[in-house]
Amino acid sequence: MKLALAEVPPFTFTVARSLVAGLALLAACGTAAPLGLLRRAPGHMLAVAFLTNTLTYAGLYWGTARVSVGLAAIVNNALMPLGLFALGLAFGEESFSRRRLAGIALGAAGLALLFAPQTTPAGDAASFAGLLALAGGTLAYCLGSVWSRPLLRGASPIAVGALQMLAGGVLMAPIAILAEKPDAGDLTALLRPVPLASLAWLALPSGAAGLVIYLRLIRDWGPTRAGMYAFVSPLIAVALGAWLLGERLGPLEWIGGASMLAAAALVLPGRGGGSRASRA
Repeated sequence: MKLALAEVPPFTFTVARSLVAGLALLAACGTAAPLGLLRRAPGHMLAVAFLTNTLTYAGLYWGTARVSVGLAAIVNNALMPLGLFALGLAFGEESFSRRRLAGIALGAAGLALLFAPQTTPAGDAASFAGLLALAGGTLAYCLGSVWSRPLLRGASPIAVGALQMLAGGVLMAPIAILAEKPDAGDLTALLRPVPLASLAWLALPSGAAGLVIYLRLIRDWGPTRAGMYAFVSPLIAVALGAWLLGERLGPLEWIGGASMLAAAALVLPGRGGGSRASRA
């Protein structure tokens, strides 16, 4: 993502990624199931697509272009289980406990530490805006994930994923046109080796296949347990960012990231647990 965004505007890349992933999923499931779902719950489906695709990836891609890969991964992935739990609790998909409340408090403290270096007089305004965009995009994804669970009780993850990607990309297109005014050079940049390889990875295995797996977990496990991948992604991103891009995190960022990962562990259900809805 970081390498591609050095050559392609973030919103334009978001549209391309969403449409390629959506078409791949549509080819896998056909048109009947997605069209049936769209007829049954058009407003619900479009709201989920706007949250989980348009708002989410606008925030993630725009924000990642302005901060380090490792910091972007920590904010996105460590905030994910916290947001999923808090919103799942609000919508009756998760159960309350003091341990989980402590996790939310610890996560908020960790997030504050990640933002702290950018709020000083010497802070970087672009990095601060990038962090805000990342946090906002992550929370939009959390809300859309919780709202998608009722849809998954009556439709396959592939059909829901196809509509999420296609509708999200279509809704993102006017934003990209108005904000970035992409020209022929921006579009042909998608065909350069690095952006094309990034698009192929982010749209197919990471996008289409990853989304179907995630939606199955949302349906079967509930939102909070589905967010357990948050423990893997930041570690890989920090290591690759340091190795390939020479990025380094400061002491407050390490402490804040560790605090958020610990908080995510606290909000996850215990062994044999699950969401309130999955136990019912």
